[in-house]
Amino acid sequence: MIGGQSADVELTGGSLSADQLEFIYRLKTGALLEAPMMIGALLGGADETQLQTVEHMAACVGKAFQIQDDILDLVGDQALLGKPVLSDEKNHKTTYVSLYGMEKAREDVERLSDEAVKDLEQLPGDHEFLHQLILKLVTRQK
Repeated sequence: MIGGQSADVELTGGSLSADQLEFIYRLKTGALLEAPMMIGALLGGADETQLQTVEHMAACVGKAFQIQDDILDLVGDQALLGKPVLSDEKNHKTTYVSLYGMEKAREDVERLSDEAVKDLEQLPGDHEFLHQLILKLVTRQK
């Protein structure tokens, strides 16, 4: 997580490649979600296959969360967000939206959240709470 945040700060102001942005998102937001989800799954008795499913699910949620954050920086309501909008642009920061455009960003949030829900459905147990949590995280407006 620290590596992703460090790379994000260090590379702000310059243009990033898609691979560099993916690296930052994976380490920064992905790791933040993967670690607790995998620990919970492990403590809950998940086998190796289930752990891999949880890891993929968390990676999808993390990336979708970060892309949604990039979207909200452009079109979000500052009063709802509790932080300034357009800060990425002011800081000359490469984002998913600046690389791929708003339409693809929105499509990818939806695709990644669908992948995460499909992963969740492969796991044993009652999924309703986690399903709703995933949707809330990736479709949030603040």
